Amino acid sequence: MNEKEYTLARLILRLANTIVKNRNVYLGTLDLTASQADSLRFFLSNPGASITELKEFLGITHQTARGLVFRMEAKGLVQVQRSDCDARIQRVFPTAAGEELGDTLHRNGIRTGSRLLRGMTEEEQQQFYLLAQTALRNVEHYGVEEEEKGSNQ
Repeated sequence: MNEKEYTLARLILRLANTIVKNRNVYLGTLDLTASQADSLRFFLSNPGASITELKEFLGITHQTARGLVFRMEAKGLVQVQRSDCDARIQRVFPTAAGEELGDTLHRNGIRTGSRLLRGMTEEEQQQFYLLAQTALRNVEHYGVEEEEKGSNQ
């Protein structure tokens, strides 16, 4: 039984790595990094959010978030404005070019999802989606402490 679990974990890791590799190649053709693409998606979903909110969303330092925003601003994807209420806060808004690129990224995400589901029936697709959600929840907050508890039992 353990071998099956190990093989499954390796298969899922290989699937994730392949998706990430393909994404990075695609983003390179758009002159974007994965972090910039994730940041753009964040600001498209949260126009006017602050750099601090991006920092918290991505779990990165403030300096890294600032660097991402200013590189995207230099590419014309976002516009940075000082808050009227507090000059220390900088609000970030996607530009028309950023919105257009966001649509392109969304379409590519749909293509990737379609490739993942190719050859599955509608019922298998729904089951795969639910099982993937369950698997993610199972490992999302899995830490070293749980690993140590498991080996002591």
